[in-house]
Amino acid sequence: MNLSALDNLLWAAGFLGHVALLFVLLMRRRWEQFPILTCFAAYEATVTIALFLVSRYGSQHAYAVTYWIFGGGDILFQLGLIFEISRVVLRPTGSWVRDARSSFLIAGVIGTAIAVGLCLAVKPLAHSTLGIWEVRGNLFTALLDCELFLAMLYAANRLGLEWRNHVMALAQGVTAWAFGALVSDLAHIVLGWTREFHVLDYSLSFLYVAVLCYWIVSFWRPETVRAPLSEEMNDYLVALHRRVQYDLQQVTQTRDRT
Repeated sequence: MNLSALDNLLWAAGFLGHVALLFVLLMRRRWEQFPILTCFAAYEATVTIALFLVSRYGSQHAYAVTYWIFGGGDILFQLGLIFEISRVVLRPTGSWVRDARSSFLIAGVIGTAIAVGLCLAVKPLAHSTLGIWEVRGNLFTALLDCELFLAMLYAANRLGLEWRNHVMALAQGVTAWAFGALVSDLAHIVLGWTREFHVLDYSLSFLYVAVLCYWIVSFWRPETVRAPLSEEMNDYLVALHRRVQYDLQQVTQTRDRT
């Protein structure tokens, strides 16, 4: 395959970005709180090397096969990052807040159904059946990322759960990337494989490199340290939350009887 200088530049920037992010996560011990993000950085660096070698020394068919093999893992990691954000935000004491989990799961199921329906309804301008399903798959992932993030944001804000610096940076990067991918996919559906779409495709690649740089800086910087709660206070807050949940259930049951 013949790649342009811009393609090679973007590949090199993406590879260096993933390697640098992986180094920061390991060096600053962020992998303990963000294991999925750490595995994602290592996976994407490996995929970049594999695709580059196949494109340089293999055939176009070999590149297509390799691309599709790794594409499934990329989609799973994108969704995994949303659940990693949810795990950090919606589990402030190490266990899921009951109302947060139920709200997030319900909204997630509804969002998934909406994403599936929209993706099946669209008819992309692609040259092959495989290309059509590629566009639908990318659109589904972008829609689901945005919807799950909004569901998690709603659950966290409704319950007054606090966002911290690193998880906020991860969420902002994922949201920016998902929104950019959504715009690119919608443009692809309308325009097909045109020169304008290639401009959007390159713009999306630059956006992703910018997100990687933002993550590198954010995760390298120390998080704002709050005074730690004592063990007694932490136990008290957990017990208080359970008591409030119990009282709400009693009030609801009493109201239903009347």
